[in-house]
Amino acid sequence: MHVQAVSDWRDRAKIAGFVARLAVKEHVRPDLHVGPMVAELFLTDNCNLKCTSCACWRTVTRDELTTSEWEDVLSQLAPAGVVKANFTGGEPLLRKDAAHLMAYAHSHGVRRLHLNTNAILLNDDRRTAVLEAGVRSFNISVDGPTAQTHEAVRGVARSFDRTMAHLQELLALRRRYRLRVRLNFTVMRTTVATLPDMMRFAQQTGVPLYLNLATDHTFLFRDEQVSAEAQVDRSAIDAALDQVEALLRADAHGLPSYTELNYIRRHFGELRQENLPCAESQLKLMIHSRGEIGGCWGHDGHDNIRTTSVKDVIASPAYRREHEKFFRKECVGCGSNYSLNLSLRPRTHLENTLWRAGRRSLAAEPQP
Repeated sequence: MHVQAVSDWRDRAKIAGFVARLAVKEHVRPDLHVGPMVAELFLTDNCNLKCTSCACWRTVTRDELTTSEWEDVLSQLAPAGVVKANFTGGEPLLRKDAAHLMAYAHSHGVRRLHLNTNAILLNDDRRTAVLEAGVRSFNISVDGPTAQTHEAVRGVARSFDRTMAHLQELLALRRRYRLRVRLNFTVMRTTVATLPDMMRFAQQTGVPLYLNLATDHTFLFRDEQVSAEAQVDRSAIDAALDQVEALLRADAHGLPSYTELNYIRRHFGELRQENLPCAESQLKLMIHSRGEIGGCWGHDGHDNIRTTSVKDVIASPAYRREHEKFFRKECVGCGSNYSLNLSLRPRTHLENTLWRAGRRSLAAEPQP
């Protein structure tokens, strides 16, 4: 059997085991420790755009981990049980050593590599370097189907054309490298009305669409302007979903599911959603650009990788106690990766089935 096939099989077995342990944790042993399998690596908090939905560009972050410090981190991931690394920011491609660090992770046992990027810097040289490093999964941030709508959020003129050009160049290589590419669109006060057009755009582009839901609780989004954008009126959501209903029934390919779209109402109505256990908090180990490690999207880490190893952080009683609470939603709430949390609930699949049978409707959801 091919080495890569063996590696893929082992990773899938680990993921299945992770899901099984979560079920045991929820229903049988609340104190069961479920170790993280994905490292969320914030290579830099700095960015080359000025998004209204984010705060990272408003200050310059200094004293970030050096190349050698990141190499030390990356060499620790696979022995700690991590099977996938998400490289993110800020804009991770601002770092000149970004592709090198991706290749380093791959050569040290982390075979599944993902990149979050606005694609502004994903030119020929960087794209080639990133692909050669082993990255096969991409989220490309797009906040509108036109330059006008996108740049109103992104804050930089001509950013839409550059993102689209680099996206198309990446898509041309999708089959050759078996790439997974998604568009990331943030639903917030000033974009919710464009959601139907964005869904049409995703289908025309041939790229699946993922919806980020605005919040000011996560560490790179704590800002007054973000707080204002996170206040989305229920009537605006209803108006958008009323149009979305027809789109989804005509062709659901590449679009968020019924339950994911309906979650928009839930998110902006009650952020924490305490009845939905947080698998995301168990899945990911957060490692920040200045070395902070642990915590979750809405909670800062309490250790630093410069002084404490990955293995020791995960094994520490403080980390384990905190993540038990996160799983139970004893947290500030954020909505990050709500789709993962939903996907592990049997009711989610039932609701999607009922929607396909015409027994549920986005347009007719009652007020919770």
